[in-house]
Amino acid sequence: MILIYSEKVLGVDIPQVVPLCDALDAKIIPLVGEDLDCLHRAVKKAVAGVALRTGKRLWVALARELRPDLTIYLWGPAPIRGKNIVPIRPASAYAGPGFYYVRDRDELRGLRGKEVLGLLLDARGFDPYTLELVIKGRATCGCDGCGLVERLLCEPYREVEVL
Repeated sequence: MILIYSEKVLGVDIPQVVPLCDALDAKIIPLVGEDLDCLHRAVKKAVAGVALRTGKRLWVALARELRPDLTIYLWGPAPIRGKNIVPIRPASAYAGPGFYYVRDRDELRGLRGKEVLGLLLDARGFDPYTLELVIKGRATCGCDGCGLVERLLCEPYREVEVL
């Protein structure tokens, strides 16, 4: 699974983590800090999940109490695991299969050959429109059996259909 982190909503068809209190679309995952009103609004309106930027178990417990069915992406140092809780770790601190935040292509190269379950890619280090083409299979890189990281690292070749 690939998510994009950006400061504003982008016009791509990839799930996005954005610092908002309201989920404007089904592909938007609101990123919430330690603000009770914002957390309440985000959890009530979210469809795809909510990202919590905290290291405290209290905020995770509160979000689970409000919506037990919602996926919570925990972006912080708290080592919390459980049903529907997905911890996001920095790419530089690889600790086995998991979900990793990647700022740029150099950090992504550090994950080459390692097993990852998902990536949160920073939009400042990756072109979201090229990512969309690669993810949807509209841009190929010519490797067979590539993993998620390898597909994102290759320079895509865009096929042009002439009508």
